[in-house]
Amino acid sequence: MSSKTKKKSRTCFGATAPPFIDYLQDILRRYPDGGQILKELIQNADDAKATEVVFIHDERSYGTESLWTDNLGEYQGPALYAYNNAAFTDDDWEGIQMAGRSVKRNDPNKVGRFGIGFNSVYHVTDVPSIFSSEHLGFMDPQEKIFGERKGGFLWSLDDAEHQEALTTMHDQFQPFRDIVSLVSRQEWSKVIMEDQHFDGTIFRFPLRKEASDISDNLYDSDKVVELFDSFIADADLSLLFLKNVTSVSLKHIDVHGTVNTRLEVKSSVCTDVVLESEDESIIEGSTKFKLITLNSEDHKETKWLVTTCTMKDGNVENLDSLSKKLSFFPQVDLAFPCGESRDCSESRLSCFLPLPNNESNKTGLPVYVNACFGLTDNRRHIKWQEEDQKHDEHAVWNELLIKEVLPQAYVMIIQDAIRLAQESHLPVSSVYKLWPDIAQMKHKEKWCVVALDVLHHLFSQNVAVLSLAKDEKEFITPSEAVFPCNGPTSPDILAAIKKTLVSCGENLVTLPGSVARAIKEAYPHFNTLKHVTPTFLRDVLRKIGVHSISKDDKLCLLEYVLSDGKYSELKGLQLLPRSDGSFRSFTDKEEDTALIDSNEFPRALLPCCKHLFIPDDLNPACSFHLKELAGKNLFKVINIAVDQVVEYTKRYLPQDWKQMRTGFVTWDISSSQHPPLDWLQEFWKFLNTHYKELSNFIGMPLIPVSPLSVSQPVSLARLEQNTTLIFQKSKQMNLPEEITQLVNEVGGTAVTGNKWLKHEDLDSYVLCPSPRSVMKVLLNLDSENLIRKLKAASHIAREKLKDYLSRLDSLSVNEKDLLLKLPLFQTMKGTCVAAQSKRAVLLISGLKVPTEFPMPDSVVQCATEADRRLLQLLKVNLLDTAEAANLLIECIESRACRKEDTEKIMTWILQHGDTLFSQNQTLKRRCKELSFIEVNGKLKKTSSFFDPRIKSFKVIFESDFFPPPLYTKTSEMFQGLTDLGLLNKDVDVSPEHLLHAATLIDKLHADSKTEALNRAEVLLKMLDTNDLLSKFSLEQLHHLKMLKWVPCAIPDNDKKSQTSGFFCPDEIRLQISVNEDIVGHVMPLVGKFSDRVSSKLGFKRLPPAEKVIENLCFLTSKAQEMADPDTNVDFKRKLHSIYKHMQDRISEFSTMMNTDTPWLWSHNQFVSPQDLVLDYPRNLDLSSYIGKVPKEFLPYKKLLLKFGLKSLLSDKEIVGILHSIQQTIEGRQQPVASSSEVKVSIEIFNWLWREKKTIQDDFPVPVLVEGEQHTLKPLSTAVFCDVSKNGLKELKYSQEEIHVVHEEIPKAAAEWFNIRFLSSYILDPELVGIEQYGQSEPITTRIKNILKEYDEESDIFKELIQNAEDAGAEACKFLVDFRVHKDAPESLIDPDMTLCQGPCLWAFNNEQFTPEDWKNIVRVGSASKENKVKKIGKFGLGFNTVYHVTDVPSILSGSSLLILDPNVTHLKKHIKHKTNPGIKLDLSQQRLFHWFPGQFGPYERIFDCNFSRKSPPEPYPGTLIKLPFRTEEEALKSELSAKVYHKHNIITFQQHFTNDSKTHLLFLKNINTLSLQSISSDVSTPPRDDEIKTVLTLSKTTVSTMRIPDETNVSKQHQAEKSLMTLDGKCKEVIDCCTVNIVQITSQQSGVTEVQPWLLYNCFGTHQSLQMARQENSKAKFSLPIGGIAVPLQNDPETGKLASLQTDLVGQAFCFLPLSIKTGLPVNVNGTFAVTSNRKGLWESGVKRDWNKALLQDPVVTAYVTALGALKKMSENKQLETYCYHIFWPDREKVSEAFKPLVDALYSAIAQQSNGPELFSDGEHWCSMNSAIFLHESIEEDKDISALAMQVCKKHVKAPNHVVPLPLWLRNSFKQSGLEKVLQNRTWNWDEFYQEAVFNNLGTMDPKNRDALVLHAIDLNIKELDKLLVCYPCIPTKGGQLQHIRKLVNPSGKVACLFEPEEGRLLGGASGKV
Repeated sequence: MSSKTKKKSRTCFGATAPPFIDYLQDILRRYPDGGQILKELIQNADDAKATEVVFIHDERSYGTESLWTDNLGEYQGPALYAYNNAAFTDDDWEGIQMAGRSVKRNDPNKVGRFGIGFNSVYHVTDVPSIFSSEHLGFMDPQEKIFGERKGGFLWSLDDAEHQEALTTMHDQFQPFRDIVSLVSRQEWSKVIMEDQHFDGTIFRFPLRKEASDISDNLYDSDKVVELFDSFIADADLSLLFLKNVTSVSLKHIDVHGTVNTRLEVKSSVCTDVVLESEDESIIEGSTKFKLITLNSEDHKETKWLVTTCTMKDGNVENLDSLSKKLSFFPQVDLAFPCGESRDCSESRLSCFLPLPNNESNKTGLPVYVNACFGLTDNRRHIKWQEEDQKHDEHAVWNELLIKEVLPQAYVMIIQDAIRLAQESHLPVSSVYKLWPDIAQMKHKEKWCVVALDVLHHLFSQNVAVLSLAKDEKEFITPSEAVFPCNGPTSPDILAAIKKTLVSCGENLVTLPGSVARAIKEAYPHFNTLKHVTPTFLRDVLRKIGVHSISKDDKLCLLEYVLSDGKYSELKGLQLLPRSDGSFRSFTDKEEDTALIDSNEFPRALLPCCKHLFIPDDLNPACSFHLKELAGKNLFKVINIAVDQVVEYTKRYLPQDWKQMRTGFVTWDISSSQHPPLDWLQEFWKFLNTHYKELSNFIGMPLIPVSPLSVSQPVSLARLEQNTTLIFQKSKQMNLPEEITQLVNEVGGTAVTGNKWLKHEDLDSYVLCPSPRSVMKVLLNLDSENLIRKLKAASHIAREKLKDYLSRLDSLSVNEKDLLLKLPLFQTMKGTCVAAQSKRAVLLISGLKVPTEFPMPDSVVQCATEADRRLLQLLKVNLLDTAEAANLLIECIESRACRKEDTEKIMTWILQHGDTLFSQNQTLKRRCKELSFIEVNGKLKKTSSFFDPRIKSFKVIFESDFFPPPLYTKTSEMFQGLTDLGLLNKDVDVSPEHLLHAATLIDKLHADSKTEALNRAEVLLKMLDTNDLLSKFSLEQLHHLKMLKWVPCAIPDNDKKSQTSGFFCPDEIRLQISVNEDIVGHVMPLVGKFSDRVSSKLGFKRLPPAEKVIENLCFLTSKAQEMADPDTNVDFKRKLHSIYKHMQDRISEFSTMMNTDTPWLWSHNQFVSPQDLVLDYPRNLDLSSYIGKVPKEFLPYKKLLLKFGLKSLLSDKEIVGILHSIQQTIEGRQQPVASSSEVKVSIEIFNWLWREKKTIQDDFPVPVLVEGEQHTLKPLSTAVFCDVSKNGLKELKYSQEEIHVVHEEIPKAAAEWFNIRFLSSYILDPELVGIEQYGQSEPITTRIKNILKEYDEESDIFKELIQNAEDAGAEACKFLVDFRVHKDAPESLIDPDMTLCQGPCLWAFNNEQFTPEDWKNIVRVGSASKENKVKKIGKFGLGFNTVYHVTDVPSILSGSSLLILDPNVTHLKKHIKHKTNPGIKLDLSQQRLFHWFPGQFGPYERIFDCNFSRKSPPEPYPGTLIKLPFRTEEEALKSELSAKVYHKHNIITFQQHFTNDSKTHLLFLKNINTLSLQSISSDVSTPPRDDEIKTVLTLSKTTVSTMRIPDETNVSKQHQAEKSLMTLDGKCKEVIDCCTVNIVQITSQQSGVTEVQPWLLYNCFGTHQSLQMARQENSKAKFSLPIGGIAVPLQNDPETGKLASLQTDLVGQAFCFLPLSIKTGLPVNVNGTFAVTSNRKGLWESGVKRDWNKALLQDPVVTAYVTALGALKKMSENKQLETYCYHIFWPDREKVSEAFKPLVDALYSAIAQQSNGPELFSDGEHWCSMNSAIFLHESIEEDKDISALAMQVCKKHVKAPNHVVPLPLWLRNSFKQSGLEKVLQNRTWNWDEFYQEAVFNNLGTMDPKNRDALVLHAIDLNIKELDKLLVCYPCIPTKGGQLQHIRKLVNPSGKVACLFEPEEGRLLGGASGKV
């Protein structure tokens, strides 16, 4: 290459276009997939003036044999076709190849942008093709089909070669053949060969079957169906606003070629009705009907009213200029659906085709709006003038259309609709439907304003827009109309009012709610409109009367005229309704009376007055008002009350009732003269409510004696005092039927039925059903007649009455006297008599005195319980059976009875003794003393005999000792005898008798063993059962022990041959199980006896010890003969008993046995206890090493220990077993353990773990060796396998001796002995503790409390940016990663880490962590940066905001990865204690990535992280923080936060950054780039570059710098800097205190780039803040005293220079990053403020408040003044345009309280008297306040003179002074800052202004200005000015001179002739004022 060529290549420079594929991908990202694609194609067709569009979904696949190139074979499958009937022009063929640069750009008649819009088809296809006019073209953006750098191919129909190909390559072009035939009915060959032109256009889009470079969006038939469905949803709107296309069809061809039309939509215009605008209007337009027809499964027709409105040129200047610039038409179309009701919320915008159906495109208007709107790039929304696009021309255009054209169009469609309605082309209701409903649009602020604007236009023209109710086609203006009533009114009332008002000719209009609301909201003088009111209607009714009004309408009108409560105005209106259907007038006349009932006093109470009541079905509102009216005593309307009810009831009772004075009356309900059925019940309700007593109603027939009946008359009884009425049923009590009948028979009355008949005083007049009431009734009857009636009554009736009356609990004297006379009782013979003077015998119980026993005649029967109760009430004496029996005993004692009688009496008494004796003890006592039993001729008492039923007595005693059989026939007789003293207990036997019996046995057993055995058994039983031996004396007892009378088995070792004998008690022991076991083989035993007997006879004494040893020796020899002693239950039991006995008596037996004697049974043999151990450690089997006392003998530990048993093995001895096994294994040729050794080793190891033993020394553990075998190795060399075993073989290459422990060793055991996890060995993590400062509490609680302070999740971004800034990073980047990684748990460092492998936030900066950073990051609550002057934030507090979104943050920097897990829920394997909830990994080890690929895989290609693919890995050259978003599962366990981050939460979180980050870089020293990127969930791992989408980029660049203009300030800054160097040597690096910077903040988002210039300056404090920073303070340690100011500027697009930004900026406070604090200043303020821990506010108390105040009054003020000086200098140097000196000065009233010290200090600095800054300007000169002159506000506010005064001042005030304008807010700010006096000194009032500026310069001043000022001074009439006017020659004369006022002469006066004009005395032009 020549040097010249090289030079040329070096000089080549310029922007290059992106690859077309990239461009397409960008288009596809912005243009959505869906129905929009079809809309773009329709738009293109409409632009081409096509009238028909057809879309075809063809599922057929065509052949691949005859193709132009084989590469086209894959595109012969299913395809989407788009046909229109317009042919391509040459421009079209050119434009379709120019993506985004189409020929439509400057054509306002064309909707789309062909290139961009058309390219959305690449969502569907990779190779689109077009057949139109003379060409057929294929497009191949990937350049894969037709060769390199060939983006497609074009066949021409006039090219012979191409013609041949088109006709012969059947497979290639068959798809076009078929479609041409389908849509145009033409032959392919004719089109190609003959016509050589296709008059239409066919697009073919083969469906993408596999991913390509263009898109990975695959399209199948289902997606095409979705595409069609999304178009069908808007199909009826698609043709509404198009200019040319009138037909769109959707067709489907299946694989067999069957054609089906899914949809056909057509439009047509009704040309017979077209309305045109007037010529003189500022708009031109038309209104017509358009018919849209849909044919699919259903047929649908919609008629639309469409108005087109275009603004004419010359009316709106901005609209005209933009229209030309953008090539847009200023036209708005409105469409309204006629004949169908559509929800206004569905109406939306169109840009010729409907925009997407989303909320932002919905207007809330009842019309659909179309216009040539400026759209966003993806054509989904229209642009608005929002913050980010205020100056966007398209947005401005849209706003102008909506503000200027839309209201005109809207008014036009409403007015045209009215004309069409009047001509009957449109229903009148449709006119009102066109009105916007303000209520439904409140939430759409923009469109609500538009709606109001439309209404203002409509009303401002005062046109007839309201339809009359009487003739809806007649329209009137609002001012002429009578409007319906305000407020809620029923339709019926409205209808009645309408009829009435229409009939009398009023201009009533009826409006829908939306129209009424619109008029109320927008009509300019709403209160002047005439509305229907009750007063208005009453006046109308008085004029016209009500005779012709229907009843229903009258009631409706009544309700309305009552509604305002002005009842007095009703007088004379005949609208008062009564229940008989009449209407009376509201007057005071009696005939106009109307009664009003109430719930308390219903009309049913007065049935005879029902005609006087108002109707009961009257509207509640009317009823309410009439009651209110009656309450005011207006007219003859009465609310009935108690007195009226009583009065009217008595007055209106039926006449026949009044005539009958006594007795019952008959109530015939069917009679019209009698009250109705419900009257009586209502009346009793009334009585219950209002009367406690019924005395006022005595004599009134109010008691129905039987149930009420409609069909039969009812008798009514009168209320009487001495009543004979009684209720048959009342108060849950019933009168028995027989009593009811008897009461009626004897003359009373039982009242039945009518449960409602109740009253608290009714019991006085109708008695309740009770015995007492019946008694009262009987007393009130005639007694003689009563006795007669009772005697005649039946026996059953008397018994029932007696039974009922017996329930009385007492009787009065009168009642008792009456009952004693009544014949109610029977004698013993059954005669009916009264009970007077009688006694009675009780015959109620089962036992009765036999009838044969004689009884006195004066006794009556008491045969029933009723008899008994009643006789007791009557005080009649009752005798029971026992008392009668006592009389019989008296007869026997007196010998008055025969022997037979005595025997009968006594057998009867004995038979019933149980009953009789219990009733009467006297009877029992007398019978006991009675000698009535005869034996051997003698009479004896019962107590002389024994009970023959006792067997023991029968054995011992003879028959003479028992009673004769006569008295023992029954068990009852036996019981009777027993009660009378019959002996039946063993205790009655004496010791003498017992000794005698024992002696007989001792003598008898030798001769008669059986009989002796019988007697002995009875005697032993008697002794055992009873305490008979206690009666024995010692001598008698000794005698008894010496007798051989106790039978017992003789002890014999062979049980089969046992015999019995008789023994003395001393030789025997008690036969209990213990004795059987310990001496059963060597001593006789006797059965169990009571303790008393056993103790007395000596059976309970312990066996002798020698007998026990003898018995044990017997068992020892016996065991040798047993086959399996261990299974012999008896053998084992006896051993247990003996061992227990021995243990209980150790001292006794230890002297009798040797310790080496083998007497302990163990494992089938007897051994000595000294050969065993007591027990192994719990759960540890060591039986192969030492014998253990059988578990069953452990209870005898004390005994065994006495005889030499070992107690326990020590831990050392147990561990020694492991060492012993290890030595044994190592002694083998192959050092491999046997299975038993492994088992024992595992047992011991697990036991040591379970028992939580701590072993100091290294000890052997079972480990795995090659070949799946095991051995024992030292614990220190072991690891626990917690990862996949596949890689274990790699451990043998380890330089360290490592062995994997046996798999049966539990994980917990390994943890206990600190055996390393294999994963931990591989990771080799450094355990990281979280240091905690402040109060002691759980780490999670501390973090949770910090999160409460940092309560906004958006703080995370700021804190991470702060940390990056502190690290000195230049870039800070964020990435929201939606991927979910589903790696196997074993590929992670802990299986629980799977919980955080989902979506996360990555944060990157390009600086590595320092060792100090690693320390600070794990401090919770410490101010780790508090004293670091270069650091902004507080790492410990601020970083913890990340826990808002995550539980497991991790930080990668250099070769370290720190993972924190405060909950200890994800790294439990590696974190041993909650105080160290983190691990730090050394990533320089390649093996980590091999073992844990799933853990490190997500890091790949994230901000250039690729360490897992390099060997060895390189240190990461920055810091990468990963924050996995908290999942639902994590939130359940988290102690930090319960908030779950779903996708929508993450997107909201992401928006926090995009919305609030534009000023983040403003004051940062290091970071100059911020960005936010995103990875979608379906992206691969690792992601490709093109899969990482950039959401937002922010950058800061310094455009220029300047040295601060004030050299004095420079010097002070250098001094402060030098002083601060002692605090921190690096303070120079924090700010540049001598330089003002102009920086640009550039933001790029959604393809939009914004540039915002700022003027920045920061400086050090030089006064109080500097002193505070340097001094030691125990309360606070402050950082550097820094203050700064940022002033917003803008780039002037015309000049390219900077200009001041006219903005509504509400200043924000910064501490290098923005704080959540609004200052109210017009600039942003930076400072090293003392902020609250959550950075939400400034400290407002204590020394930190003083620090903040010092900053505001020291460095911030300095920075503010310096910044204003820099702006001034820029303005002077023409670097800053449109700068007014006070534009960035603060308005003190708007500034927040915390920052008012800054304002005060700033204005004080500006106003200082000496060396004040020159910051004031009159527009040309700059000056300080000492040189500034301000005009008094009264001068500046004087509109007539202020401008002239300023002009004069500028010209005549001498330097260095300058008159400066001072706005009122600035003037007030100076005053509020305490500078009113300073301001006053520099302010000219009228006097000073005229003195200094006017009168001192009269000679040099312009005459016209001079005269105007002088005349104004005269007009002011100010005393001081008048003096000046007199002192100075200021009035012009005819000679041209100025003259004193006092020397002037009136030129028209009489003396004027004495003076010449030249003398200067004649008044000149100002004569009219002087």
